[in-house]
Amino acid sequence: MTTTKTTKLKCIVTGKQLIATKEYYTRKVEKAGSEEELHRAYVCREAKNMIKQGTSIDRVREILNVKTDGLGTVPQDIIDEIMQSNTKTNFRRINNLVNINSMMSTATDPDVREYIDNLKRDGR
Repeated sequence: MTTTKTTKLKCIVTGKQLIATKEYYTRKVEKAGSEEELHRAYVCREAKNMIKQGTSIDRVREILNVKTDGLGTVPQDIIDEIMQSNTKTNFRRINNLVNINSMMSTATDPDVREYIDNLKRDGR
C-alpha cells in the first residue's frame, strides 16, 4: 500500500477527493469490509445528506455544480444503503444557493401604494 492510495477517497457522486488520516481511513475500510468496497461505495457527507433527503443523483450533481466527466452512474445498492442507514443526518437548507431576489418581489402592492400616496397627500 502506498501512502497516497491509502489516504485518498474519491466520492462516486461528486468526484470530490478526501485526504483522510490513516486512522480514519482504517476505520472506513473496516466498516466497508475491504479497500475495494470502500472505494466502490464512498460518498461524501454533503452528497450523502442530500440523497437521504430524497434528492436524485443527477440533482445532487446539479446543485453542487459537479462536472460529470469521468463519473459513472451510482449503483442502486449504494443508494439503497444510504437511504436505509440509521445514522443521524443534519438536514441543511440547500435552497440558499438560489439568489433571494429571484424568489421575492420588492414591488409594493398597488393597493398599498395608493393608500400610502393618499396618506402623503392628506398630510397625515
